[in-house]
Formats: sequence, C-alpha cells, structure tokens
Amino acid sequence: MPSHQVKLVCFCGKLKGNLQVVSNKSSFHVQCLCKDCQKFAAYLGNEDKILDEHGGSELFQTYPAYIKIEEGIENLTCIQLKEKGLLRWHTSCCNTPVANTMAPPKMPFAGVSVKLMKFNSEEEKSKILGPIIIKAFGQSARGIKPPDAYDTFPKTFLPKIMKFMLIGFLKSKHQPSPFFKNGLPTVAPKIIG
Repeated sequence: MPSHQVKLVCFCGKLKGNLQVVSNKSSFHVQCLCKDCQKFAAYLGNEDKILDEHGGSELFQTYPAYIKIEEGIENLTCIQLKEKGLLRWHTSCCNTPVANTMAPPKMPFAGVSVKLMKFNSEEEKSKILGPIIIKAFGQSARGIKPPDAYDTFPKTFLPKIMKFMLIGFLKSKHQPSPFFKNGLPTVAPKIIG
C-alpha cells in the first residue's frame, strides 16, 4: 500500500516527529466542532491558531503505531477535561495540540491535530490526508453552522469507525505508541474539569 511521511512540528519547533499516512482508506480526515475541542483550544490559549471561524478543530484519525516523536518528547503532556474522558495530548513548550487518545492503552486510536502537521500547500495536504469526510457536532459551532456539518455525530458513520477499530485491534496498531509505556500514559494526565 502506498504511504506518505508527514512531518510533525509544534508551533515553536521543539517537538518534532513524523506521521505515516497509509493509503488504505482506514484512516480519516475530520472536523470536530464540539464544545470539548473548543474548551481544549481555550485551555491551551491558542484558539486563533487551532480553531477555524466556526470553532472547528481539524483532526486526522489514525493509529498510534503510525506516530513517531523524534525530538522534544519531554515537552509532551496531557489533560483530561473530565475523569475518564479522552486524553488530550499537547506540548508544554508552546501549547500545540498533538493528539487525542482514549485512556485504555490498547485502544488503537489517535486523533492527530492537523495543526501539528507540515505541508507545502493546501493541495498537498488534501492529496495526502484526503478531503474532510465529516464535520461533526455542528450544533456547537460558533456563529453560523457550516451547511455540511451534522448537528451531532451521525450514526451512518459508525460502520467506518467499527471497521477502523477492528483493523487496529487485529493488527495491534495501538503500539508502539508515543503516548503509553508499560500500560500507562507516558505523562500522568491533569484533570481540569
């Protein structure tokens, strides 16, 4: 299967790595307009750099095994907006969002922030990541809801998620992971909710 290496660099350049994007149609490019993603951006103090005009965060849903951090891993930290919520990873150096993961370490899921990725152009980004295939939680949009956004998360998208997770479990795509070691998060999450 063809694949691309995408550079990962935080806003200040201290954290660097790469993401392997495999063209197997199991990963997907999304926009989330939920209140939790907006709250995360506000916590980081970087709403203008992270959110679009509708309050949306651009994410690429993939597997932890495809993410490598090569420099500055000591700057990786995480929060939870509530106990048992998603682990929201970011840098401590410049508050760049890195990824969202589920708390159980064996879950083969990471929603990587597209703001961490480096592309030469919007055309290159679209070619590698593919188009945004879903805009979810439009009911929380700021201002006018994008006309192509769903109010919540559409049930019609669940089979794609189930297939993605099944492939991840069968192929153990939860590891290696920059976010977990020996069954625990590499950094203890701070609960801010």
